[in-house]
Amino acid sequence: MLKGDNSSIYCLNEYDQAKFSVMEDLVNALLAENFFDGHDSVELLSQIEWELIVKNDPLVASVDKLLVYKANNAKIYRWWLDRVGGSTIIFPVHPAFIQPYRFEASGGMFEVRLNEDNQINLKKLGPLELMQHVVNLYGEGEDQIKIDPDGADRFMNMLYQSLQQESWSLENKQPPMDILTLPSAASLLELERKATFRDRPFHPVSKAKIGWTQEEYRNYMAEFCRPIKLNWMAVQRQYLVSEIEEDSIKGQDKSVKKKTNPMDLLLTEEQRNLINAEMIRLGLSSEEFIAIPVHPWQMSSVLPKQLNSEIDQGICIPLDVNVGKFYATSSVRSLMSINESNCHIKLPLGVKSLGAVRYLSAIKLMNGQRAEHLMKQAKEKDEILKKRLFLCDESHWWAYLPEDKDLFADHPRHLSAMVRQYPSELTDDESVRLLPMSSLAAFDSEKTSHLFDEWLRIIGLEKNESSILILFRKVLLPYYEICFRLFRLGMMPEIHGQNSILIWKEGEIESILLRDHDALRLHVPWLNANGLEDPKYGLRPGYPESLYHDTPQKLLSYFQMLGIQVNSYAILESLSRYYGIQENRLWFELQECLKQAIVMADLPDEVRDILEESLFVNETWPWKQVIRPLVRHHVKVPGSMPSGQGEVRNPFKALGT
Repeated sequence: MLKGDNSSIYCLNEYDQAKFSVMEDLVNALLAENFFDGHDSVELLSQIEWELIVKNDPLVASVDKLLVYKANNAKIYRWWLDRVGGSTIIFPVHPAFIQPYRFEASGGMFEVRLNEDNQINLKKLGPLELMQHVVNLYGEGEDQIKIDPDGADRFMNMLYQSLQQESWSLENKQPPMDILTLPSAASLLELERKATFRDRPFHPVSKAKIGWTQEEYRNYMAEFCRPIKLNWMAVQRQYLVSEIEEDSIKGQDKSVKKKTNPMDLLLTEEQRNLINAEMIRLGLSSEEFIAIPVHPWQMSSVLPKQLNSEIDQGICIPLDVNVGKFYATSSVRSLMSINESNCHIKLPLGVKSLGAVRYLSAIKLMNGQRAEHLMKQAKEKDEILKKRLFLCDESHWWAYLPEDKDLFADHPRHLSAMVRQYPSELTDDESVRLLPMSSLAAFDSEKTSHLFDEWLRIIGLEKNESSILILFRKVLLPYYEICFRLFRLGMMPEIHGQNSILIWKEGEIESILLRDHDALRLHVPWLNANGLEDPKYGLRPGYPESLYHDTPQKLLSYFQMLGIQVNSYAILESLSRYYGIQENRLWFELQECLKQAIVMADLPDEVRDILEESLFVNETWPWKQVIRPLVRHHVKVPGSMPSGQGEVRNPFKALGT
């Protein structure tokens, strides 16, 4: 039986566990983004060089006794804080695939110095202490990495909040029961809970939700599974923009009056009657007002400030009724019901996550509907996509828009709602389970807590390496094939693990479901070559945008970063850690899945050649940076996450050596 070596972290308390995982993600992100390269004060020592130093330097020898590393292939970083005083930071790293070296938190990182009495002073570093040293490293000179003082303060605060909030999450254990045997909606909710424990893989500050107290965090994060009662705001119809008719998507944006409203899609008849009674009590006509759902925290903490004038003028009127019991999913601002509705609801939240306030603007909703319409057209161009790609319906939405009709203004983004409908052929089939790929990146102990454990039991396979590789292939092959078929048509969805859902039926992955369409990337010449048209996204004038790519290689880089670096690698790493399978074995399997998917997708020569060159021939791959964009000065675009792209070596080149 397989067994991973995870015991070192689980004997710790929750805060120390949080430090352990955040430290690992932080150091590895710093390594991948070359923060330690090109400095005279930072040395990377071979095993032989290190052993010679240990023999001759008592200060270093005292640290060596505390480090944990594999003697055969480890290297040691020595970072001089003060050469004269002998103050250094020391930590081991090991060769890796997606980046040259990786850090394991169990290996330790220590600051060592001589005190005034010539005594050795050792201190094990945590994320906050390390990051402060990194900020100091770039505080002088003209280094290639520019750390903005304000950016440094923001990042340090995010790091502090991540440690706090991840420790709160860890007080709640991951779902212990069999998840795939639960009813469909309950199963999805438990998988959403599971996914949120890992959150955005490899991002050291992904858990930070800036703006919430401890109690608010517990009330509104998915891992706590607490019911959330929707609040409601009556809004004058003339100040609402809503879904656009599909036959008008190609032309100008326009607000249209629809028969549907949020209540009809989300609530039972009894619940709708409660809202209607409240509107009658306030003298509000349903011809003049629409009731819009609001997150309870947003209603109490954000809207009184952001929409104070509108509330005073009677444009927006809070309703004294809380109906609709929903639960947070792993995306926090998307909520789902178990029994009351088959729809999910996406709402704006005025908290900061990954450097951006979680707004929900009318222009994003419009772009998402345009993207969905384009993908529906793409399905008609490909028989496999028609059968095996499903899309959530995200065409029902409402957003507050003031008289000036400024789609890029800040404060209107705080009041909107999008109802996400899942395909009925999936939700009505009780043999189907919806598996967010992000749920496969999470586990919490050596007990039966990885989803593959239950999957193996259901299909009658023993828990061994061969069986794990079978499931790994079942996950990746259909996912890659769908991605490549869309790429051929000139598009790539935001296919990280939170948005990509495996359709599991009786142990097999039959198809893929995509949600959250507003970041569909495009290469217009390939769209046109396949009889598809530019959806004419609404873009903020004068600001950089990332939805259009002028070459197919740049479009493919989005797949390499989100589809492999963020999604597939997170699953791969979880399998390696949990089951004790060597990473190189899993990387080889991932490579074979990519190659097989290219064949299965039946691609034109030009598309196949670009895939093979970009994935297997090029020496480097694009890398989605997570720290540099947050610590450097950046143009403040409301609701937009700071982003950056670097390079790492091609992992398959490393696999070959």
